[in-house]
Amino acid sequence: MKLLNKIFLLVVCFLCSGAFLEAQVGINILQPDTSAILHLESTDRGFLPPRMTTAQRDNIYSPKPGLTIFNSEDSTVQYYTGRCWLPVWQESCDDCLFDFSIENQNGNIDRIMGNSDSTRLFINQTNGLSSVGVYVIANLPQGITASIDRAVVTGTDTVNLTVTADIFAPAGTYPIVVQAACDGTIKSQVYVVTIDPCIEIDLIAPTVNYDLQAVNNLPTSTPVCVVLRIPPGLEMTNDTSGAPVYTSGNLHAQSRVGIWNEGFLLAHGGKGGVGAGLQGQTGEGAPGTHAMHLTTHTHLVNTGRIYGGGGGGGSVGFLATIPIPQPIGNFNLGIGAGGGGGAQLGEGGNLGTGFGYYEAGTAASGGMLALPGNGGVLTTPISFQVTVAQFTITPAVFGGNGGGYGLPGQEGSLSFNLDVTINIPFVGNVSIFNQNFPDPPLTVFPDGGAAGHAIKRNNNLLIGPIDGNYQTTNIKGMIGN
Repeated sequence: MKLLNKIFLLVVCFLCSGAFLEAQVGINILQPDTSAILHLESTDRGFLPPRMTTAQRDNIYSPKPGLTIFNSEDSTVQYYTGRCWLPVWQESCDDCLFDFSIENQNGNIDRIMGNSDSTRLFINQTNGLSSVGVYVIANLPQGITASIDRAVVTGTDTVNLTVTADIFAPAGTYPIVVQAACDGTIKSQVYVVTIDPCIEIDLIAPTVNYDLQAVNNLPTSTPVCVVLRIPPGLEMTNDTSGAPVYTSGNLHAQSRVGIWNEGFLLAHGGKGGVGAGLQGQTGEGAPGTHAMHLTTHTHLVNTGRIYGGGGGGGSVGFLATIPIPQPIGNFNLGIGAGGGGGAQLGEGGNLGTGFGYYEAGTAASGGMLALPGNGGVLTTPISFQVTVAQFTITPAVFGGNGGGYGLPGQEGSLSFNLDVTINIPFVGNVSIFNQNFPDPPLTVFPDGGAAGHAIKRNNNLLIGPIDGNYQTTNIKGMIGN
């Protein structure tokens, strides 16, 4: 009897289990959906799949496609596709996945200690074979640039972002977005750079011997950043003291100066030489003056005119006692010419009064179109009577011409013939002396003055025009040390 009861119970259990296999299971719902084998309903609880680490997940033996777990390391629900474990938001096992981070989110450029700042961006590609493209999105004003050192990354790499601001760039705070993209996935990082202001100086009136530091009472013991703007047509000049048209003056050596020039910097020319050997003169022309004299790091944008002064022309002169046959005897003679003045406004060489055979050089004109002065010229024969003798001097005496803007003065030349005749009754005029001077002829004469620099750097860094000797519309003269 007991055996029959046991058999009956087993049959009932089997039949019941078969009934369950044909039905749906519902939790918190009486009538589960017919399409679902398991239907869960709750308003205050969720479905909790198995939670495991990546290592534990990967230790599952022969997972079936569709097997689902919660990855506790990535905080994502993942399912097995038959080839890989895929987060529910990922479309393919080959999708490009990467991490994108930034080292520093803020930078500063003071334009004294430096004109740039930088940060590093880190890319760690964790899935996929496609490369990650990197690019910059920024709306920056003129003078500010943002650049990266590489635009394509594969695997794990570092990208350097550098922001540079020149001295003329407007101060302010600027956000710079760097994006990394791969297979439709885009990630962004933002770098915010602050650019400190410089001291801004705008000229409004003509100047003479302009000293940036002294005129504006700028500090000398601490470095500063200064921007000088010279408007169109404004004229800056210098006087005969030898001072340049412009100098940055006694600024701290680490200061930074920017010059935006649309005006005219016109340097004074050198004075013409006076007269070699005459009244103690050596005869060289004076050098022209400098248009710009730098004492610190300078960035120049020049659409105006920067002209170094022209050198003064060299002078020439001859002074000697010439022995003439009797009845005349010794004859003292001085002859010469002054050099022309260099552009602009260089004076011509002039001994003044008290010397009989001398022609002064002429002065240079002024202004942007200044012309150099000419050296004195003696070419007309000079005749005069001394007692019974007739003297005739036939000169070829030329003082050196002054130099144009940025050009040296020229050297002159001198030669002449002296002829002395007397009249002998019944014979007529007889030459008792005829000689060319100097004897032997001179081949070297006093030099013209050197040209003034357009920009004398004095070993300071100049951003803008490079070193060289210029004769252009915008620059005339040397740029260099």
